Amino acid sequence: MPPDGLERRYDAERIAGRVGELAAALDTEFAARPPVLVSVLKGSSFLLADLARRMTVPLSCEFINVSRQEGSDEILQIDFATAFPFAGRPVILLKDVVNTGVIETYLLNQLAAAGAGPIRLVSIVDKRPERKTDVEVDFALFSAERGRFVGYGMELAGRWAHLPYIAEVSEAA
Repeated sequence: MPPDGLERRYDAERIAGRVGELAAALDTEFAARPPVLVSVLKGSSFLLADLARRMTVPLSCEFINVSRQEGSDEILQIDFATAFPFAGRPVILLKDVVNTGVIETYLLNQLAAAGAGPIRLVSIVDKRPERKTDVEVDFALFSAERGRFVGYGMELAGRWAHLPYIAEVSEAA
């Protein structure tokens, strides 16, 4: 039973099924060139862990932390967990929710400028109607018109990331 103010949208089994489909598709695409999975912290960390365990091709895992202005898409700072050489490497950029696309567009441009390629953008939830840029999500586990989501690594005010399912937060929460 979800905590008060949350409505379960996608259960753990459905998430696992979608991750399996994604892993199979990425294994096929990157069979010849091992990719780097890059997780935008913290929301896509569970996806990175599950995806890395399900993929069969050799791969590397990296993390990016994006600090942004509270309540906006203005990027204040980007920190790579390690100084990883992206030049000539395929990259799978993992994001929790793609809303406006501003942050994702910036990150994709930075990775391309570092010589990465091809680059694929994967999201847990793609909220296409909220786009301010023309960024395309290559693969989304789920799509939504609107809403705030928690669970499966995604949090709100430091809560609910630990939930094994994805829930939508009600206005009252």
